Amino acid sequence: MNTISSIARLCAVAVGLFFGLSATNMTQAASARAIDHGPIGVMGDHYHRAREWMLSVRLMRMHMSGNQTGGDELSDGQVLMQPNAPGRMPPVLSVVPQDMDMDMLMLGAMYAPTDRITLMAMLMASSKDMDLQSYSPPNMMSGDSSRTAVGGFSTSSSDIESVSLNGLFRLYENASHRSHLTLGLAQSIADTDATDWVLTPMGVTMNMRLPYGMQIGDESLRLNAALTHVYTQQDWVFGGQVSGKFELASEEWHFGNSRGLTLWAQRAISDRVSLSSRVAYQRMGGLKGTDALITAPVQTAVTSNYGGSQWYFGLGANAIVPIFAGKPERLGIELELPFDGDVRGVQMSPQWRLTLGVQKSL
Repeated sequence: MNTISSIARLCAVAVGLFFGLSATNMTQAASARAIDHGPIGVMGDHYHRAREWMLSVRLMRMHMSGNQTGGDELSDGQVLMQPNAPGRMPPVLSVVPQDMDMDMLMLGAMYAPTDRITLMAMLMASSKDMDLQSYSPPNMMSGDSSRTAVGGFSTSSSDIESVSLNGLFRLYENASHRSHLTLGLAQSIADTDATDWVLTPMGVTMNMRLPYGMQIGDESLRLNAALTHVYTQQDWVFGGQVSGKFELASEEWHFGNSRGLTLWAQRAISDRVSLSSRVAYQRMGGLKGTDALITAPVQTAVTSNYGGSQWYFGLGANAIVPIFAGKPERLGIELELPFDGDVRGVQMSPQWRLTLGVQKSL
């Protein structure tokens, strides 16, 4: 019920703001159509004409709750039976994540020096908050495997995550079809030594280096690549994008390469409002390398508990809304729900993610 209530509250506020603004001074909007841009959760879905600018702000929240292995849910007791990292004590896990929220702020700018090339720069900041439960370590000498709850605690981290610069290269365009290639670089700039106070299985509070999943970045340089195709048929738009992020240079540990596929359909309700549905697939590589100072007996500190795949289904809407002087703004909202996941090792279960965005053409 907590997850359902959280979704309901967020959606009520977001939808009320979205449609409230879209109904304000609608007759002042210019001739741009809401359907001209893809769902707000799709990055780099469109390019621009020569000398056009666009600024954007996106906010995304992801909520995770409970734990799983493969695609099966795990209770706290089952998580406590999972192995700790090799050579560490105790040999099984003793701290269990309960809930996690991740917020992302994405500031973007696009500029087209020519009709065939659009440049896109982005700055991304993130924050992570996790609630956990500590359990007493097993008594290995007596063979007593019973575990008692020591107490709950929370950890958090935040930082500027990355900067990126991409080029969108137009490949083909006619009255109903357009295709473009995206190539660029992304540099993770967050430090990898974030710490917080944790409650150990012995009931002692200590300041420790947070596990890999709670670090904001990994200081790696990555290649961004994507191929996008969009088909327009009167009041309908259908789009598809395949994408990947590939490590070029890294430090002592780093997250694996990722690949994605997304397909969407949009329907224009009017020139000012469009609705969308989307299916997205993500595949993440495993974590490589280790940090000797990440030692907590929790699943996120075990490198084998990273990587896997996940499908999402999303529903969204775009609206053209005049807020400031000049061309009207484009507002976007999209809610995505996970299905059919398959993760490596023990990981938290995704519950939903919500994206809000504003785009301003100049």
